[in-house]
Amino acid sequence: MPLLVPEKWKRMTVSSSRSRPTTPSPQDSLEVPEPEPKTPRGGGLSRALRSLSNPSLDSLNSSGMRRTNSAKRLTKTSASSSMIERFQRRYSRDFNSSISQSEVSVSSLEPTYHTAEVLRSGHLKTDVTLLKARSEYLVLTDQTLIKFGSIDAARFVFPQLGPPEARRRSLGSQQLMGSKSPITDIRFEVPLQSIVGVFNEEGASPRFGVEVWWFSQWPRLGYCKAQLFFSQPQDRDEWLVSIQRACRAKNRRSPAPSMIPENLKIRINHIVAANEPQQATGSTQNLIFPVAKRYIWTSQKATPNEETQLQVDGSSFYLVIGPYMCYFLEVLKADHGTAPGDLRIKSTAFGTVTLTRFKASVLSHEQRFVMSFRPPFGRETRLDLASSNYRRIIEALTRMDRILKPMWPQHFQQHIFDIRGLPPPLQLTSGNDLGGIEQSLRAYCAAYGVSMPQWSVNWDHGSQPVFRLIPLKGETYTPLQLMAVFRSLRYNGYFKSISFKDVDLSSLAGKIDQSQGNDAIVHTSINGYKISEEHYEHLTGAPVLTQELHSLAFASESVRSIDLTNVLGLQTRGNQQSRTQPDYTKLCKTSSEMLRPITLLARGQLQTCHTINMSGNPVAVDDIEEFANVLVLDTVAFRSLKFAGCRLGDEGLSTLWTAFAGQAGSLEVIDTSNNQGTIKHELLKYTLRQLQYLRRLNIAGNTRLNPGQSLFEEATLHTWELEELDLSNITLNDATIDVLCGYLGAEASWNLETLRLNQCGLNSKQVALIFRCMGQGRRMVVEIDGNRLDEGIDDLCDVLSLNYGPWSLSIQMVEFNLETSFVQLWKALTVNSVIECLSLAGSATADAMSTASCNIIAEFFSKNESVRFLDISGFDARLDEGHLGREFSHTLKAIRSNQTIEHLRVRSQMLNINIGDLADAISGNKTLHTLDCEDNDFNLSNFRHLVRHLGDNCTIRKFSAFTPTELENVVKKAVMTANFPVNQSRRSSMMLKFRNDKPQISNIEGILAQQLKEEWDAAVAELTFVLERNQKSFEEQNGANLSPPDREGDNIFAASFGGLALEDYESSRKRPQSETGLVIEVGEGPMLPDIQTTPGGQVVMPARTNSTVSSDAAVSPTSAAGSFALTGETPPDGGSISEKLLPQFAAAPEDDHDGSYTFLDGPLGDSDLVMQIYRRPWGETVSCIREEDDGN
Repeated sequence: MPLLVPEKWKRMTVSSSRSRPTTPSPQDSLEVPEPEPKTPRGGGLSRALRSLSNPSLDSLNSSGMRRTNSAKRLTKTSASSSMIERFQRRYSRDFNSSISQSEVSVSSLEPTYHTAEVLRSGHLKTDVTLLKARSEYLVLTDQTLIKFGSIDAARFVFPQLGPPEARRRSLGSQQLMGSKSPITDIRFEVPLQSIVGVFNEEGASPRFGVEVWWFSQWPRLGYCKAQLFFSQPQDRDEWLVSIQRACRAKNRRSPAPSMIPENLKIRINHIVAANEPQQATGSTQNLIFPVAKRYIWTSQKATPNEETQLQVDGSSFYLVIGPYMCYFLEVLKADHGTAPGDLRIKSTAFGTVTLTRFKASVLSHEQRFVMSFRPPFGRETRLDLASSNYRRIIEALTRMDRILKPMWPQHFQQHIFDIRGLPPPLQLTSGNDLGGIEQSLRAYCAAYGVSMPQWSVNWDHGSQPVFRLIPLKGETYTPLQLMAVFRSLRYNGYFKSISFKDVDLSSLAGKIDQSQGNDAIVHTSINGYKISEEHYEHLTGAPVLTQELHSLAFASESVRSIDLTNVLGLQTRGNQQSRTQPDYTKLCKTSSEMLRPITLLARGQLQTCHTINMSGNPVAVDDIEEFANVLVLDTVAFRSLKFAGCRLGDEGLSTLWTAFAGQAGSLEVIDTSNNQGTIKHELLKYTLRQLQYLRRLNIAGNTRLNPGQSLFEEATLHTWELEELDLSNITLNDATIDVLCGYLGAEASWNLETLRLNQCGLNSKQVALIFRCMGQGRRMVVEIDGNRLDEGIDDLCDVLSLNYGPWSLSIQMVEFNLETSFVQLWKALTVNSVIECLSLAGSATADAMSTASCNIIAEFFSKNESVRFLDISGFDARLDEGHLGREFSHTLKAIRSNQTIEHLRVRSQMLNINIGDLADAISGNKTLHTLDCEDNDFNLSNFRHLVRHLGDNCTIRKFSAFTPTELENVVKKAVMTANFPVNQSRRSSMMLKFRNDKPQISNIEGILAQQLKEEWDAAVAELTFVLERNQKSFEEQNGANLSPPDREGDNIFAASFGGLALEDYESSRKRPQSETGLVIEVGEGPMLPDIQTTPGGQVVMPARTNSTVSSDAAVSPTSAAGSFALTGETPPDGGSISEKLLPQFAAAPEDDHDGSYTFLDGPLGDSDLVMQIYRRPWGETVSCIREEDDGN
């Protein structure tokens, strides 16, 4: 007999069926029913399970219309219930009164359960812990997964489970049972589209279970989970496969909408934006994956969590993949309507590049996976997760790994991603300019939680391109910043040279990373070469500096040069001025950490790097001996070895030069200058005779010559193609000079570009002989600093007058005993027409020059027509000084009419005494481009006078008047010693004499001191405006996109002269934005000037010599980093501060003269500066990846 149901129910069912929406929304998909007021079975577990009953897919689709009629529902009626529960309540309430209305029978269930396709059904394991143990029943359809208390309840809802006779008997018996319907045995039902993950239960007890996680009903924001236990492991495995297959089939038929509410997405995006670098936020879609957090229990006794087979509305978990970071989020239970800021979220961020292990399987559709993250010097964090989106997670992470580490070999990616059944990936990355270094470096910095370091790319090098890490000014990089640089360069096959010059690496010295991961040591190169087991064991316990340098030199097989000059900080200005003695034993140990990995690779014939520069770092004798033993091997071939300033004694130098003979067929560059020891003349001469292809030789101070014996053999010199020769600090005898002169006159020396003969005991006659052998106007840079030039000055002046000698000449730090000798030299230089770069810094007479002698220098400024780079600085030392005297400043007037000098440096020449001469020369000159007049003790009055006259000049683009330290001291002294006036116009009464007015006076002085500082700022603002105006005019004259034409030798002179001239040369080159979008990252440090882009990449400014360091500009002249060269940064090899560009200020008022103060010429300098009016300064400084749309 068919079951009769009320007409009221019939109408509601039909209406709901007809108005069912086609696509459920997230709000319509999941609803949490109110708990039933009564529990038919009386058990607490049954009550908890029944409250979890989720609607089927058809009920979810119709829930939207039911909410619109919510005002007509009873208060105790659930806003959303499963069809089974609604059927139970209505059937119990209306059966007796509506028995006659039989048009609607059980066929009303046919659109959902009666005709549903049952994919699998079966018994679960009997729970023997219950008093009345019964076997629960599980049914899987194409829409839901339902757990019943018995098979009878399952057959009642799904009559198709049994034969027709049993079906009719079951229905008839239920008509008599009324409220005791088996429907009350429903445990839970799970819509397949809401499942987060299905996987094997991993409890400690020996049970065969499946764990199911799914989203809670709307409006709850949380997870539910249940454990299903089976009698046999085969049953468990078959059910697991069936459930997963049903979920995939359901998603293919009708893809589910996103189960992640909008408020959670907003909060997650906020979390990602707070952790990712600013360059990444807003440009890349964050991938959000719901995941289940697996609990693996190893104890034999089951835990309380394991005993609980059903959890309701618990925390939800998500794995988020951002541009550079991965996030594991635990969202405590909430509602969909909770404001994003009120969501309680536990967030843990991991750098994507710190992923050391991802273990999963795609063979059996296993949804479990394991992720392990480990930063350097940190502990490993393991995540045991599961997700139905595990394939998309694998795809996203492998793709991100390739994007962030594009040059790393794919076989190494397989060490990280241990995925069974996944074929070797073939993922080609595109758009990875410079080997993807920018992307990788930003990813590692984000992963390690550090700021981006400063770096640049240099193309002006033998092995190009060169990656250069730029040293910070006054700071050092942290260990994690250095680790980020090393890791991002690993396997990068783009760069041929790596330079850490002047970057302090001592923060990594002696550090041991206790927890080793797959990325700690590179044991296989990009081309598959492997190190030996012994080599690997040595690296396992080595400091991280050794490991990273090994990886850098071995991994990519493209690095040919590594520059480690002064990486222990010994040559920095702070350490040089420190009175404490460095611990050289410790420093030698650190040098061993850097040199030893190079030695081991060379011994194993795995060395592709042929250029090593260890200059400026103390090296122990033991390390030199070990390295020397490698140099004699036939399989080792180095081209360039530099150990200058390594504190090597006689033994170390001799050992090294003995081994150099073993590299006779490959060695091209040798630099062992400025060490403590010396080499025997015979040994040095023998090794030099063996070398065949030498191009650069620097042996300054390395030996003492035997009398009458030449350092070189003439035949040896003629076999080389020398480009640079440095014999400084070696007293050269006549035999050596004769051989050298013969070489300079031969065709074999045509490639020689630089010759340094500083402090070689030469006299002017010997220098004249060398110049005459060179010929006239030789394209060569020659330095003869510190020699005795009084003797034979006539010969030298004769050859200079006849244009013999080089086109770049340095005669620094020469003290002339006779003023006539110095005057004679100036006369010869005046008529010389081939020297274009001239430096006489520190050269002067013993006494101040006379007026007549100064007139000769003025004549040089007026008549010389070849010198474009000129340095006539003096020098100041504790026990000595070199100045041209007070009268020298008058000679500068002649610069007003000079038409050849473009770059002038006049330091330490007491120009503050007669500042008007220099100011007048500046205002009238039309050819100067840069002017460096630091260390001349200018006060505010001097400086403003210079700036005002500089406004009449339209060609000077760079100007420097103070070093950073000098500026700070000048401003501090001016504020502390200024004589501020006190108003005495009012007669003080007797009572005022007893009143304490000191705080008032102190307040006045503070205000006036601030006004004085602002006067300095105003002067800097005016200078900024003038220099920017001239720079803009220069760019307009040369075109917006065209560089000015180069004159021959400009690059050589700029590099030799250094300072502002070098800076101006680099800034005047063509500077379009790189097509690849490469940006030099500077973190929070000072800005670097734009770098010239060539067809192959970007160019960094070449280094300059320490003797020509010039300061630059700063934002505020009262800061320690202040200066007045306001148009670019001095190259990092110098010792000056970095420039921060000031904003462009308005033009100075026409009446803005020195009327704001009164200058009293006296010995106190700024102490005699009386402020008259307060004036404010004119301005202030102000302070990815494309993924699929459905990435959730």
